[in-house]
Amino acid sequence: MTTVTNQSSPLADLSEPERACLALAWDALLAGTNPIGAVVADADGRIVASGRNSVYAPAHPTLISASRLAHAEVNALLRLAVDERHGSLRLVTSLEPCQMCTGAIRMATVGSLTFLGADPVNGTAWALKSGRYVNHRPVDVTGPRNDSVGRLASGLALAFVLGRNPGARFAAAYRERRPDLAAAAHRLIAAGALKMAAQRVTWERAAPPLLAAA
Repeated sequence: MTTVTNQSSPLADLSEPERACLALAWDALLAGTNPIGAVVADADGRIVASGRNSVYAPAHPTLISASRLAHAEVNALLRLAVDERHGSLRLVTSLEPCQMCTGAIRMATVGSLTFLGADPVNGTAWALKSGRYVNHRPVDVTGPRNDSVGRLASGLALAFVLGRNPGARFAAAYRERRPDLAAAAHRLIAAGALKMAAQRVTWERAAPPLLAAA
């Protein structure tokens, strides 16, 4: 995983955990799976755990892989100690978590969530503000970003789906609910995002043109 810190890039305004989850999302795309990355950071911003999506990726020694449960957030949260509570930790993810991952966030007892890109189809970050889990406090939620970074994170996720199945119901729902983010996905494809991933272009090289396209 290589993070990009070029001071002329919008990425320079992000925290290290935010940059890291984007780099992990690109790593996931290079592995042939959904481009989503996640890290867990402590109160000082130090990364203490990380994971990426591995749903369609081959078996991996340190990740849940080749399973519909192999989401980035789950792979990051699984690394936390089970005999501790983690209210001081923050999960940072490139895309708004789905229902499964919001449940995992609550059960893992992390206190905060930051997500960069909106998921208008499967995203359920709103559920984390509920106090219905016994002995679990509501989670502080920040996101999504409404800039090129947020559009890149959201657009990459849809671009991957369009590359696999342009007629997918997910894509149709995405276009209906957030046509602006769907347009960003098409711009990313036109800018060569999927071709760069197939050629295994590094995130350091891919990030500038993709941010410009988003």
